[in-house]
Amino acid sequence: MNGIIGIRPVIKDYAWGNDAFIADLLGLEHDGPRAELWMGAHRQGSATLEGTGERLSDFLDVNGSFAGLENADSFPFLFKILAIAQTLSIQCHPDAEQARAGYEAESDKHGTVDRKDWNYQDSNPKAEMLYALTPVRAMCGFRRFEDIVELLKKAVPNLYSDHLAEFGTIKEVFDTIYRLDSDALAFGEAELLKNSEELAEPIRSLVKELGDRYFGDPGVFMPLMLNIVDLEPGQAIYLKPRVLHAYISGNGVELMNNSDNVLRAGLTRKHMDVDELEKVMYAESYDAKPMESVSDQGGTHFVCEGGFTLTVMASGRYTNTIGGPRILICTEGQAVLNGDYTLAKGQCCIVGSQVTSLDVDADGATVFMASANP
Repeated sequence: MNGIIGIRPVIKDYAWGNDAFIADLLGLEHDGPRAELWMGAHRQGSATLEGTGERLSDFLDVNGSFAGLENADSFPFLFKILAIAQTLSIQCHPDAEQARAGYEAESDKHGTVDRKDWNYQDSNPKAEMLYALTPVRAMCGFRRFEDIVELLKKAVPNLYSDHLAEFGTIKEVFDTIYRLDSDALAFGEAELLKNSEELAEPIRSLVKELGDRYFGDPGVFMPLMLNIVDLEPGQAIYLKPRVLHAYISGNGVELMNNSDNVLRAGLTRKHMDVDELEKVMYAESYDAKPMESVSDQGGTHFVCEGGFTLTVMASGRYTNTIGGPRILICTEGQAVLNGDYTLAKGQCCIVGSQVTSLDVDADGATVFMASANP
């Protein structure tokens, strides 16, 4: 073993995925939605080893020293490709303390309730970043309270005066909308759709799209409450735990803590627990700006305070000395690692912690590398 092992990612075929981007990356037919590639050791979607088909999580449970870890549960990140054809569910994720407490509090469910109805899939926090491979649109974090009020008054004046005018915080407005009875919710959404032409783009088109698809879901109001962010290829956004968000369209590279904890806030038929959601979510305004990056001989690095770094190596030669386990994927061309390991388009590998210096010849290629922060 030379410290580099080829792995095969897991494909998640969620309905919001598109049928082309991941298929083209992997050389597959366009035969249905492919939403996510999971490249990691999370037990809900572990990659497998090339050649043997062994789950990476099982391999690391026995060979943790390869990654400098005790076992798969201590793997420091989860690496993904996203291919977004339609808006994902609105969601947020817990911080470290919330994840530990929430998972423990639900321990009695683990043997009796279907896993899809758990609020906490694991005890890990979940911060995340998304790097745009194509133009990406997302809703990220609450707008300023004053801006939310202005939009609500314009879009749903009757709903606002009847149910929302007395409140002075984002949390109070959010809570009221999410607890409207079905008649009041339908009245408000009908009013919203009727008045949508009064709204500026891109709010107008997003309200119409969500209203057509999810009428009766409180998430239809969220374009009025959440910032809409557009990323150009090469830009990235970081979302700390607890920030409410939803990806709307585009294709990107996603990197996060090794967690599948999701508290949902609408635009979905999956499990939603408003009480737990409101305990977790950050109910203040959040200015989600594109991230800054740092470039050196190892590539262009997007360093996240959540504990992980995405490194981009494109059309050049790089020497990278980031330690710990690393996962790489080639998205264009063909790269060579440490002189003798070839990584072609769509191929992934894990680099062990014993590899202290990684030479990447990405001449004519693009390689993304996930790692833990030093």
